[in-house]
Amino acid sequence: MIPPTRFEPGDHITLRNVFQGRVQTVFPSIVVTDTPELVVTWLPMDTPILNGVTDANAANDGGKGHLSAETMAAKEWTMAPRNWHTSGTLRLKNPRSMWSLWVFFEPEMTGVRGWYINIDAPYKRTHLGFDTWDMFLDVVVQPDRKTWRYKDEDEFQEAIDAGIFSELEAQNVWDAAAQALQIIAENRKPFNSVWGTWRPDPNWKLPQIPRDWEEV
Repeated sequence: MIPPTRFEPGDHITLRNVFQGRVQTVFPSIVVTDTPELVVTWLPMDTPILNGVTDANAANDGGKGHLSAETMAAKEWTMAPRNWHTSGTLRLKNPRSMWSLWVFFEPEMTGVRGWYINIDAPYKRTHLGFDTWDMFLDVVVQPDRKTWRYKDEDEFQEAIDAGIFSELEAQNVWDAAAQALQIIAENRKPFNSVWGTWRPDPNWKLPQIPRDWEEV
């Protein structure tokens, strides 16, 4: 099926993490904006999602989709439903970049709980929405945008050791994180934009998992 060239604000789409042709996570989302330079989507709290799980990670983290590098390399996971456990989350991404910015709001939308830089592959537009791939390494940024820390460096190193990343690919991941941190330091968009005060349309309904979520 030919994907649309642009989604409209309010459209229900699906964001997926896809690793080597296999779906790892499914996030039904609502389009806020879709331009060549910026795609913004909204993931409301309690939205039904799908996560890749194994017996081990289901026991250890409640099936939140934290698959080990070994599991991913072997493609030994199944998909399990749950609901988005965090508060409503905006996801901002230049579709050609190797990182996205997640804005976590307080449960009552009274302010920003925190900012999160997710290192992920450039978007591939599909008839469902967008496909990407989470590259393990993340950066957690405090609401004041002055304090930050890397997250999941150990999992990223395990992925390198498992052969998921070449030396060059691993360096590209670190470079993407450095680029995002430079934007924070220089107070450039999207960190200096209006997204921290953005609010969803109160008439929006929860997006749902599409029947053909597995098609790649």
